[in-house]
Amino acid sequence: MTRKPTALLTISILFFTCFTIPVSAFYFDFQYFETDKLVYEVGETIDMVAKLTADFSDEGWCYASFAIVTDTGPSFADEYFIPPSPTVRYLNSSYTIMPDYTSPNETGVQAFVLFSVEIFDTVYQSAGDNIEIIINRGHLTTIPLSPLSVQYGLNTSLSLQITSIYSNNIFYANEPVTLHVKNSNSQTVFQKNTTTTSEGILQLNWSESLGSPGLYNLTVSSYGTEDFLPFSDLFQVTVLPSISNLTIISSPASVYCQSPDGEHFEQAEIIVEHTDLESRAINDSTIQWIATFGSGIMTNLGSGLYSSTIPFNTCPGLYHINFTAMNSQFQTANTTTVIDVLPNQIQFSSIQPYWNVIRSQNITIEFLIKQYLEWNQSIELQFIAESLQFEQRFDVQPNVPSFVTIPIWHSISVGHHTVYISHLNEYYQFVVSPEINILVTGTMTANVSDEIAFYDETLEFNLGLLDDNNQTVYLANVTIFCDNLSIPFTITDIINSSTPQAILLPPWISPGLHNITFIISSQFFNTINISISIRVWMRTNITIVITTSDNNSFTKCSINEESQDYDITERISSGSIMSPPPILYNGTTSTIPFTTRSTSLDN
Repeated sequence: MTRKPTALLTISILFFTCFTIPVSAFYFDFQYFETDKLVYEVGETIDMVAKLTADFSDEGWCYASFAIVTDTGPSFADEYFIPPSPTVRYLNSSYTIMPDYTSPNETGVQAFVLFSVEIFDTVYQSAGDNIEIIINRGHLTTIPLSPLSVQYGLNTSLSLQITSIYSNNIFYANEPVTLHVKNSNSQTVFQKNTTTTSEGILQLNWSESLGSPGLYNLTVSSYGTEDFLPFSDLFQVTVLPSISNLTIISSPASVYCQSPDGEHFEQAEIIVEHTDLESRAINDSTIQWIATFGSGIMTNLGSGLYSSTIPFNTCPGLYHINFTAMNSQFQTANTTTVIDVLPNQIQFSSIQPYWNVIRSQNITIEFLIKQYLEWNQSIELQFIAESLQFEQRFDVQPNVPSFVTIPIWHSISVGHHTVYISHLNEYYQFVVSPEINILVTGTMTANVSDEIAFYDETLEFNLGLLDDNNQTVYLANVTIFCDNLSIPFTITDIINSSTPQAILLPPWISPGLHNITFIISSQFFNTINISISIRVWMRTNITIVITTSDNNSFTKCSINEESQDYDITERISSGSIMSPPPILYNGTTSTIPFTTRSTSLDN
């Protein structure tokens, strides 16, 4: 820090009044002014600070000013009012030395940094200081604006910008610059004088004529100006080999995988082409292929073509085959092809696709496995049917009939079941996922009881159904025939065996004894035929008329059955004419054929 205390001024004015008179204070103390250093370069920033105390009333003011005076005259001013404060304050300002406001030349120039402060509060006071500094020419730097790498055979423009080392916003504008290029043997391959733009930018057009691929040294230099020192910056430019193209000419989309023991596998021939940017063949390249299961060098066929027969001794999956072309005159070229490695296709076939078995029995299924590739190896299969509580694994030989026996336990539910077949080796794949459909059926017994039939009315009966596990079968279809007729007189789609049944009798079934046949079926159960003899009765209407004779000890009952009358005399042991006792009566009449009718008298 540079401090000049010779110009310090302290002024203290205090005004005192007594009691009811308002109190006012004026205090001013300028302590020092300094810069961060005394010698600067063009492009550097001068940092300034002043220390003071300034306290005054609302009617007063204080004005501070920073200024720079160079060899060309005033170049900077920073002025402003400050508010009153009884505490010490630091006032700061800064200025960047611009080349437009000074010309240091080789020896440098003298400049002055000024500070002044004015204060007024009834009275006027001022103070200030100045510092003498030296300004020299500034240093420059070169900044690449583009990557310093080019491709051989392509014209490329390299951009660079020359600025102050202190600020990228201070340009080496419109000045002469020399560009000098040497190869790795320190031989000059290019030299040119050029001029920067107003933003300090210059361009270098790099063409094929500058040399073959390799490393080159680029020197950017200038003799300097009145404001900036001479400079010379060195850069390394990389000339990359020319770009080439590597193209897949032929490649299979898929091949089959190897056998599980690795003895059988397929090969795929792949051809690639290596050319330059103008599609000219490159014949002296080394082409390498690499995959997760191997690698190798391709054979040069000439005319830019290269081939390789790749053995796919690997398991199924998608594989990326990467190809790399290497040539000293060209950049490394890469390409990739994707090949789907397929499992061996197998097919399951059985004598019949659908099987029917009765519960508590076993079923043996004959099947055959065919394969696309003849590997002569056994294949492990898995048979699973959770609903049948069945799972089994075993090896089978392709193209040889095989058998699987599935037990159907008595506890298995009746209905449709599916056995799923799968292979347990990733080297195989079913063309169609195989499955075996099995219909499990049960046996049931039937009992028809409490049957009664009335002519032209109904046949009533109870139907009991039990399956082979002694469980009730609730839903059934019943078809009923009469005597030896081939056409049923009734068909019921669904009946509930847990409730009494009532079937309408057609009028052509006359009263008398008939042979009634029940054909009972239920889904997934066997069909049952039951024939029983059932008498069809004729229902008779009976009307009872009770009259009382003059003799109160007798009651006469007349029964009228259609065209026949019956008189019944009953002695009454108690009661009266007006209120006779209840009479219960059962009457039986007969016709041909016999029909029984029962009735009772409620009163």
